[in-house]
Amino acid sequence: MAETGLRANALGLLISLAGTLLLFAHVTDEYNAAIQDVGSIALGYLGLIVFGLSVSVTGVALLVRTGRD
Repeated sequence: MAETGLRANALGLLISLAGTLLLFAHVTDEYNAAIQDVGSIALGYLGLIVFGLSVSVTGVALLVRTGRD
């Protein structure tokens, strides 16, 4: 379970990092920042970041569970 926990943790951090970079790139781009619906686009990227965080927390939970066994 420790290996699974580490992999889930790393995957979650990568997903969060990708969402953060996509959000930053989208908001700082002049063309995309001029789009009127940027709020819903940003909300989608924030959802990706939160999803990555939840996967990462799941990996930590697996690591803690393994440490108790």
